[in-house]
Amino acid sequence: MRHTIAECERAGHDDGLSAGLALTGAALDNAPGQVAAVPSDSVPPGAEVLRAEQGISFVRTKPCAGPESTAVAARLAGVRLGLTRRLAQRAIAHLSGRTVGGEPTIGKQLVQGTLADAHVATEAARRALSVAGDCPDTVRDVHERLTTVDWELAKLFGASGFVDGGAMFDVHLSRLMASCWVGAS
Repeated sequence: MRHTIAECERAGHDDGLSAGLALTGAALDNAPGQVAAVPSDSVPPGAEVLRAEQGISFVRTKPCAGPESTAVAARLAGVRLGLTRRLAQRAIAHLSGRTVGGEPTIGKQLVQGTLADAHVATEAARRALSVAGDCPDTVRDVHERLTTVDWELAKLFGASGFVDGGAMFDVHLSRLMASCWVGAS
């Protein structure tokens, strides 16, 4: 699997986490930790599945990290970039339909500042991947930045982000998946 970071970002944005993960090359035979997040349809019979959500299975495995692990983690960061962009668009749509004190919520300075900060951080992460996507420390840093941005964006949904498969669930699942490939921070 030789998909580019840009292809993975596009898949994450357009098709979601599971579709993007399928492009990364994430597999049980190249997982760096004891748990691997892989597409559910690629889990072999008899594998110990710890949790399965939205087409992603967390499977117990034996660590076998190699140089490919960083490439998988970089492509996974691309998927997460797409998810972050989609989350920002979802937040804008959500806030555009709400008012506070008779004014559109999207026009509030704090909301615009959060959206601007998210955009800058997302672009910085994309640039870091494009110039140093083969460096494990850079890839880890990008994942940490994206987690921070995702949490900030998800807060814009208020309580609705926690219900009915809301934004917080997607953010949490994305971070769990990244933890399998870059380690918990």
